[in-house]
Amino acid sequence: MVHRPTITTLLLATAATLAACGGGSKVGNAAPRIESVPPQLVAGGTPLSLDVADYVTDREGATLAYTVTSGGGSFTGSVYTNTFDTIGSYDVEFSVTDGAKTNAGTFAVKVTSANLVAVREDDQGLMLLDSATNAFVRVAASVSQPRVDATLSDSRVVYHTTSGPSRLWLFDTFSRRNTELGADETNPAYANHTSDNKVLFTAGATNARKLFLHNPVTNTTRVLAENLLSTNTVLVNSADLVFYEVAVGGQADVYAYDPAEDETFAVATAATDEQLEATLPNGGIVISRVSATGPHDLFYYKVSTGLVEIGADVSALDSRDKVYAARGTNSHVVFMAQSGTTSDLCSWNPSTGDTTEISTLTGASGDWDEFAAIGAGNEVVFGRTDLVSTPSETDAFFYDLDTGTNATVRNGSDVSQVLGVSSDGTTAWAFVRPSGTTSSLLAVSLVASPSTQTWAAGGAVETTIGTLANGDVVGQRTDGTALNVFDVSVGTWGSAITGTGLAFGGDGLDAGDFVYSLTASSQTDLSMWDASGTTSVVLSNTAGNDAFQAKTADGTILFTRVVGTNTNTDLFVWDGSTETRLTNTDSGGLHHDHTVVGKFSATR
Repeated sequence: MVHRPTITTLLLATAATLAACGGGSKVGNAAPRIESVPPQLVAGGTPLSLDVADYVTDREGATLAYTVTSGGGSFTGSVYTNTFDTIGSYDVEFSVTDGAKTNAGTFAVKVTSANLVAVREDDQGLMLLDSATNAFVRVAASVSQPRVDATLSDSRVVYHTTSGPSRLWLFDTFSRRNTELGADETNPAYANHTSDNKVLFTAGATNARKLFLHNPVTNTTRVLAENLLSTNTVLVNSADLVFYEVAVGGQADVYAYDPAEDETFAVATAATDEQLEATLPNGGIVISRVSATGPHDLFYYKVSTGLVEIGADVSALDSRDKVYAARGTNSHVVFMAQSGTTSDLCSWNPSTGDTTEISTLTGASGDWDEFAAIGAGNEVVFGRTDLVSTPSETDAFFYDLDTGTNATVRNGSDVSQVLGVSSDGTTAWAFVRPSGTTSSLLAVSLVASPSTQTWAAGGAVETTIGTLANGDVVGQRTDGTALNVFDVSVGTWGSAITGTGLAFGGDGLDAGDFVYSLTASSQTDLSMWDASGTTSVVLSNTAGNDAFQAKTADGTILFTRVVGTNTNTDLFVWDGSTETRLTNTDSGGLHHDHTVVGKFSATR
């Protein structure tokens, strides 16, 4: 007998099938869906703002809530914002919920630039401060006497430790990684670096050292040369050719390495000693060589030109010792040609091979002309002494390499001590301290008919000057009772700042501003000369001795202070109105001394 299903049984079976397939019932809630968020690029110190809603969907169209789970920052609605500490790669993790279900997402952020300040901590630590965010990155801790050798444009720092065996390190701010250079070598030492931040260093025994090239991108190191003298010089020209000295038979020859072609070639290999002197803006270099008859000669080398003797067109200089002095922005070489009691100043033009005898143009060839300074506009200032007739008198002259203009800077019956040259880009000024009137500081315009502007300080002035970024110059009395600034654009001295314990610090917030220290109530405070307001403003007069450290690229002032009963110096920053303490006790409750040892801008 066959049993047939009843209508009720069929209906129940159909309902069960539909329920199993979801038919005839409400669909369950789905979690928000997150698409891949592309990597984000942001400049250092700039807030990142990203609307994550562009990459999130919800099937039910529910109102969504966003939360940062790691990586810093916060959400306002669906918009994520954060200012990251400094240059580097960061991963941000976040969650999205519709109230019932949650999904997780992530995106990468690359901070591409930073203005960094190297800060030494006691004599055992090294840090980098991002001056836009005031955040620190630890480079090294508990090391022995860290010293910064170079700061590279891609955010890397070369430093070494000096106590015990010398060790050389390369720190990458982007990856926060230290790499030891020459770990298996003896006494590695930084030598130079190329424009693309390949690091050159030497290592090895005395007078048998090797030259290495380290590529931080590939993390590879190779030997470029061996048998370098301990006193070797390594130069890199504007075309990134690497020049170095190799010991041959107890004297040095000059070779070069071309990274682009990966080849080494000889530059100067005479039988006598040859030494590197300088690189020139046009890619040339200057080499000194002991001639066969004894005096030193100077040579110019450029790949397209070859080796050319400097000053060979003037036969009277053949028997003189040629001493490199300076280079102009036009690659002219300034040198002294010396013999006995005679030192003549000359310049040589690599474009024409012509030598200009500066001494004869200024009217007293045969005296002792000594290079003193060169300005940004190629104004060469020098002192002249008649060692036979008036050995206690030195006068000052100048010669402009570009225009051929020459004139007397100062002619007095004493020693005209040239302290430096500065300019606003239009008129250059030489700063002179006369030995007969040490209470005067002279500013002399380097033009055909010079004018002299005198600060009569009322007491002896220092033999060093402070030069600001805009070219203005600050002089000071040696007893610390007066400061004065010379405006190179206007061509005048200002009204002296007077007080006790006055000492120039460095550039202030705006062009022409400068920071100086002073003594008040038995402590050292800081003030800033405000050039636009022609007045001084207090930078810091809180209890504790202050010391200027640096002006940052972000327009703030860094200084240190001994706080309270501490004997250590903490680091502070001042933005023109508010000071912020950047360092305090460490995780162990210990205080440390802090000193700014360098600053640089980096891009990756």
